Amino acid sequence: NYGEHFDASFGPKWGKTLVSATAGSMIGIGEVVLLPLDALKVKAQTAPEQLRGRGVVEIFTKEGWSLYRGVGWTVARNAPGSFALFGGNAAAKSFMGISESQHATWTQDAIASCVGATASIAVAQPLDVVKTRVQNRPFNSPESGVSIILSLVRNEGFGAFFKGLTPKILVVGPKLVFSFTVA
Repeated sequence: NYGEHFDASFGPKWGKTLVSATAGSMIGIGEVVLLPLDALKVKAQTAPEQLRGRGVVEIFTKEGWSLYRGVGWTVARNAPGSFALFGGNAAAKSFMGISESQHATWTQDAIASCVGATASIAVAQPLDVVKTRVQNRPFNSPESGVSIILSLVRNEGFGAFFKGLTPKILVVGPKLVFSFTVA
């Protein structure tokens, strides 16, 4: 419904790209409802001893809202990350001359998906590191995200915000090719 406003404000080419980016950002923010599942995934991967011998129902019952720990950091990561993902995808298609009425080829979708994925990961990676460390701490730890950032910079330097960037790009690019082309 806002497409005409975006087209009037940014021109038809950029208006459509920004509509896609904004819609993607809103979807990314909405993903926080799934945060408890992401928190359990992070714990299972990085601190399995915190989950050992406990069932899912027991964890959800005992930990409750603490499973939403890091919700602010997740929104701060997802909003620009999803904006870049969907905006990068739309911008790449626009750059290749694909209009909304045209159907992209598999190769064009693959290229656009990789562009969007790379943009998304590059933008979201620093906050993803913070979010993961917030979720990785023990359930009863009161350490804040800000103190995690300060400790990260002090002990590991600014480069720590981009730890794992290359493998993530190498994995997520092909995964999104599948998502955007097949699914």
